[in-house]
Amino acid sequence: MMSSDSAAGARGEPGEERASTVTPPDDDDGARDDGARGDGPLADRVGDDSLESVRLGSLSLPARAVVAVAIGALAVYACWHLAMVFLFVAPSNTVREEHWGTVRGYMYPEFEQNWKLFAPNPLQRNTAVHARAEIREGAGRSPSTTEWIDLTAWEIEQIRHHPLPSHSNQNMLRRGWDFYDKSHNDDGEPIGMRGEVSASYLHRIALERLGDRLDLNTVERIQLRVVNTRVPAPNWRSEDFDTEPTTQELGWWTVTTEDLPADVDTGGTDNARRDADADPGDADNADETGETQDAEGAEDSDDTGGNEARS
Repeated sequence: MMSSDSAAGARGEPGEERASTVTPPDDDDGARDDGARGDGPLADRVGDDSLESVRLGSLSLPARAVVAVAIGALAVYACWHLAMVFLFVAPSNTVREEHWGTVRGYMYPEFEQNWKLFAPNPLQRNTAVHARAEIREGAGRSPSTTEWIDLTAWEIEQIRHHPLPSHSNQNMLRRGWDFYDKSHNDDGEPIGMRGEVSASYLHRIALERLGDRLDLNTVERIQLRVVNTRVPAPNWRSEDFDTEPTTQELGWWTVTTEDLPADVDTGGTDNARRDADADPGDADNADETGETQDAEGAEDSDDTGGNEARS
């Protein structure tokens, strides 16, 4: 006879079959179980995702509208900016000519494009503008002359390590000299009205820069010079350029009250400058004219008195 256990196994009891097919859970299943229960390494990952979705979903409807409007405004401005830059650098065409006033007004001065940085003719020299002034010491004393002041170096210091440097400090003096150089011939003579305007413009820029160092009310004349230094060739090139600086001095320029910056308080120096600019001979002529008129007036009064006495 078979034992009861053998008979049960032979009959295939349901309880015995279930016991034989059950296997212990592996590590992945345990991890999944732990994640479902909120324990284990997956619990943190699931919790982070749920918290992040909660944070994004916590924005109110007005806040979402503000974010959407801001993103839309940035996208529209980016398209506008790209369109203006494209029209500014594009060849002459109908759209460019029709809207040139708008394009120019937007691009200057902050977004101006200068292709000299690239091919075909990149800049190959450094240009520095220096200035010195003739100072009026006082009545009866001869004026003194200052040392040369490097205006370009001062502007470089103003923009170095500055996150938002002034556009005038970056380009005004440099472009002023370019304007002057292109509107004068090799002998330094102005070419038409543009030459005269460029000279006045350059001198007034120099005066404005000197205002931080000198009392402009005492400045009689200023002189400018330009120092050009050739940029040396890179190490992998065989060219040997002369890198010695070359200097070009301009003539002395007399300063008047009209040339001073608007924020300079001239005070009582207006009359002094006018007297200095006026011809000394005019004052002598004025004195002689006054004396003549006084003498004629005295003779007239004498003649009147004599007539009254005779009558």
